[in-house]
Amino acid sequence: MEINIRNWRRDDLSEIRRAWLLFCQNVARSDMTIRRDADSAMKRWLESRILEDDAFGLVADAGDVVAGFLVARINDWESSPPIIVPRRIGIIDAVYVSSEFRHQGIGSQLIDRALARMRDANALAVETIYDLSDESADRLWRRAGFSPWMVHAWRML
Repeated sequence: MEINIRNWRRDDLSEIRRAWLLFCQNVARSDMTIRRDADSAMKRWLESRILEDDAFGLVADAGDVVAGFLVARINDWESSPPIIVPRRIGIIDAVYVSSEFRHQGIGSQLIDRALARMRDANALAVETIYDLSDESADRLWRRAGFSPWMVHAWRML
């Protein structure tokens, strides 16, 4: 099956919302509870994000099925406290590939396309977060040239 990577459209948002919420329900830590209004909150967030000038989304289209997606943005970043010279960076908020399409290079294609777009927009670096304990995710991001920088750790009380 041929996969086409394209820019997201408004009619993709419901499928992106469904997949992203399902993913969040499956990876939430024991101290995290999905809100009752998560579906409508995600809908509002995606509808506002698609309109933002610094945001973009990519869809891996498999005919009439969304095989995967990527949501990202490019911003001029300033540190808090403001001690680092502001710089232009890309942030990949989410990459998702449906289970039936995994291990076919779709995630890599989405990331490569996003990196090219960020490079063209003069971003100096790109950041993302992923579950380091997920070996497939770790392999994907390392193959794309990413490496952990700061560790985001947690513990239950």
